[in-house]
Amino acid sequence: MSNNSFLDTEDVALGKQFLADGFVIRPSESHDNLENLRSAVIHGANDWLKTNGQPAPIVELQQSHLSISSENINDIRLALYAQLNSLQQSRRLYFSLASDLLQRLVGNELAMQNRLNLSIQQPGDQTSVLELHSDVWAGDSPFQVVLWVPLTDTNGTNAMFLLPPDKSKEAYMRARAGELRSMADIHMEYQDQFQAIEVKFGDVLVFDSNCLHGNQLNTTTMSRWSLNCRIASLMAPATTPERRLGSYYTPIMVRPATRMGLRAIEALGLLE
Repeated sequence: MSNNSFLDTEDVALGKQFLADGFVIRPSESHDNLENLRSAVIHGANDWLKTNGQPAPIVELQQSHLSISSENINDIRLALYAQLNSLQQSRRLYFSLASDLLQRLVGNELAMQNRLNLSIQQPGDQTSVLELHSDVWAGDSPFQVVLWVPLTDTNGTNAMFLLPPDKSKEAYMRARAGELRSMADIHMEYQDQFQAIEVKFGDVLVFDSNCLHGNQLNTTTMSRWSLNCRIASLMAPATTPERRLGSYYTPIMVRPATRMGLRAIEALGLLE
């Protein structure tokens, strides 16, 4: 960090931690909004169960496997995904859970993924396993972070895992050199260096999506429900057409000087 930085000591320390570990965990900045999102998910799930003739309602999300069969898990996830994203305030509520933290890590001009994503990982459900991957290898911006919010406590094999930034960079370079030829090779080579990221309900996780990450078969006795959404600097370059503003991200914080500059670019035809 340059001695000329105008960041305060707390922000410098936060940045160093994030860059070294690849993630930070902090208490939610709005407990009420977190509870509202969780309640919406529970009510939506119970409505689906009732409509589809399933008599046992969900009382606690971590016990959802007592009400939802493996055959129904993807149908209910897709229905809840659509319902969450049809609510006008969902993304605003979600952003409020870590607004200050995101602005300190990413900036005060931000774009947010157009949709909130929902993950359900019930005990023994192989279909919910998300294999090792990196968002940047899938065409996402290398400048984005993921805001990941558990709706249940996460621990053991129902937590996500992450390969720290230094090891992820090493794996990328070895893959480019042809030494590691597949994700399976990388997983085998680094299997002892992945870190389980355990997050309690009431806390939020922001992680570096360039780090290799995923989950594994949930062998605990508890279901894990979580939400995630990607956040990027407003002016971060798009790496693929599918990940541009509008098609994938929506601006959520735009300052007057940026609007001023865009207005001038349009008037002067600077991008023609």
